[in-house]
Amino acid sequence: MKKLKLIAEQTFLLTFLIMLVMGLEGLVSYLRHDPIQFDWYIPFSAIIGSFFCCLPSLLFFTEKPLSKNQYRLLRLFHFLLIYGIVIGFGWLFHWYTNFKYFLIISIAYVINYFLIWNFSLLIYKHDEKLINEALSSIQDED
Repeated sequence: MKKLKLIAEQTFLLTFLIMLVMGLEGLVSYLRHDPIQFDWYIPFSAIIGSFFCCLPSLLFFTEKPLSKNQYRLLRLFHFLLIYGIVIGFGWLFHWYTNFKYFLIISIAYVINYFLIWNFSLLIYKHDEKLINEALSSIQDED
């Protein structure tokens, strides 16, 4: 259940952030009097891409605790694996047609990655706090 919750939360958050980036790109294009155009499947491909980008997060569900170096290496692998998925989906669905758009997608990826990573940490710290408070109230009753 925890894994499903993680995938759902990250997929919704990532989809929201991607749509926000697309909206900002549209706003900038509008302000420059350069209308943006994209095919009908681009928003749908962003949603599907969001789901596939969240699957590597399952790597962090291990049976044994990781050392600090193992955790850093796993996080770097996670970052690069998701970047590969983003670039692959970008190539497959023509999210970028030249180096400028490739660079925009790469920068947006880095920003989104760190926003989602920090948001997920915030959620898990909040859940941990709620669990600790519930355990404390149970112990107080005894």
